[in-house]
Amino acid sequence: MTQQPSAPGVLAVDLGKTSCRAAAHGRRAAGPGAPGLAAPGGVLAAQAAIRTVARELGPVDEVVVGAAGALAAPDAARALGASLLASTRARRVSVTSDVVLAHAGALEGKPGVVLVVGTGVAALAIEADGTLRTADGWGPWLGDEGGGAWIGAAGLRAALRASDGRGPPTALLDVARARFGAPQSWPAQFTDAATLASFAPEVLAASSDATARAIVSAAAEALAATARSAGDGPVAVVGGLAGVEALHAGLDVIAAAGDALDGALRLGDIHEPHVIRLRAGAVPHALDGLGTEAARPGLRDLDTRPIGEVVALLIHAEGAAHAAVEAAVPQIAAAAEAVTARLQNGGRLIYAGSGTPGRLGVLDAAECGPTFGTELVRGVIAGGSTALTHPIEGAEDRFNPADFADLTAADALVGITASGRTPYVLGALDYARSVGALTVAVVNNPGSEAAADLMIELLTGPEVLAGSTRLTAGTAQKVVLNALSTSVMIALGKAFGPWMVDVRVTNEKVRRRAVRIVRDAAGVDEGVAAAALDAAGGHAKTAIVALLANVDATEAAIRLHRAGGRLRDALRNSSGAG
Repeated sequence: MTQQPSAPGVLAVDLGKTSCRAAAHGRRAAGPGAPGLAAPGGVLAAQAAIRTVARELGPVDEVVVGAAGALAAPDAARALGASLLASTRARRVSVTSDVVLAHAGALEGKPGVVLVVGTGVAALAIEADGTLRTADGWGPWLGDEGGGAWIGAAGLRAALRASDGRGPPTALLDVARARFGAPQSWPAQFTDAATLASFAPEVLAASSDATARAIVSAAAEALAATARSAGDGPVAVVGGLAGVEALHAGLDVIAAAGDALDGALRLGDIHEPHVIRLRAGAVPHALDGLGTEAARPGLRDLDTRPIGEVVALLIHAEGAAHAAVEAAVPQIAAAAEAVTARLQNGGRLIYAGSGTPGRLGVLDAAECGPTFGTELVRGVIAGGSTALTHPIEGAEDRFNPADFADLTAADALVGITASGRTPYVLGALDYARSVGALTVAVVNNPGSEAAADLMIELLTGPEVLAGSTRLTAGTAQKVVLNALSTSVMIALGKAFGPWMVDVRVTNEKVRRRAVRIVRDAAGVDEGVAAAALDAAGGHAKTAIVALLANVDATEAAIRLHRAGGRLRDALRNSSGAG
């Protein structure tokens, strides 16, 4: 049955490589696109793009997504559907290709041919029995002939030929120079389809230039050939360049009834073979729908691959950790500012986790002592100290309030859980809120059950080894804890420039480091630095103040105390120093 375009509570999503458009509750939103589900990290990128626009439109009962690459990567499409089912709390999620949605919207759910012309190009014909034929859609480097990226690239190539004297003069050279600078800089700028497509409007507008007209004519011929190869009869043209009549030469064009967002509500029986549908409750356990529990597409033969290939795959996958952390920088910065405020007022930073997250929290806390000369950071792991080296059965499944008996309203508690559902961590966050402490949750899945004052979402997606969140998820967590504690300690005055001036001298290696710190920060030679460090009882910060303010170690310590331990303030407040 064809759906009616008046269904309430439906989030329609048209996810292309350049943009992501969505509609729900009579409103529309738009944001950046994603590289395609078949691309490396495609599911994670698609999920992030969809969540960006979905947040603007509010909760829904159903999500219908048309995503680039869904036909070529059905496993990835299913993984995207499962992650959206968990993160949006919708009751139903349907995933198909963006071209299928465009077909349904343009032809009102009926058979026929649709030509999608935007950054890329794809033609799709669906017959009354559901038989589907496609043409092109091979991406900007091998196909998409006649689309925005193809036209933009052709224009830039023509401009470069004119610049070199290899081709005829063209106005496109001056236009491209004005837009992008000297030709020598272009190769580094044009590394993706969207950037290439950004020059297409300039080519299409240069109708008085013979070179530009030839490019547009060739694009029209390529589009006509693509449409004919998909099917016979009239063609509905949709996409960002659908309204450019110069590209319609050779096409029997009919008006499109609607766009891909309309198509989300017009999917008919002919489209069903090409749609993946998931329902809440179809996943037997809530954990099974999490991105971090899913299997990465294309790895069914992982155990048969050479070890060198497996190592390379694992290392490459770590890149997703850093991308996820980069995306969460605003959340991390907000947490660091809030934690700093607590510690400035006498509070502590407490990490809580189980398994890998718990061990990472304990590790970061343990390193803060010698690095920053502080006891303000503490790590708590489910199961206690034994759990650092041995798994404690069931420890993560129950919260033990005795672990946090000394927690106060002055403190900040950071709960770390990849799933966002670990009972021990959820209990710790709930308990911390009950005593008035600041709460921060670090999770690796959207739509987490964790409730906290501040959320840090690290959307790392499926692991190379499905469910082993000590891998990419753990790497992302470690990077966040490093950034959180270090930025807080710097804000508290435990650094001077790039030097950790509160470092504890606990062994010969660290003493050597402290001498270097004093030497470089104060701009003195080795002997003077070593003597000042000895006079300051091994405290680099005191030694630096003594040298830069030209006072003895006792006076330096007094000035530091008055300045709240901030070296720069101690120098600024000393007469004639700083």
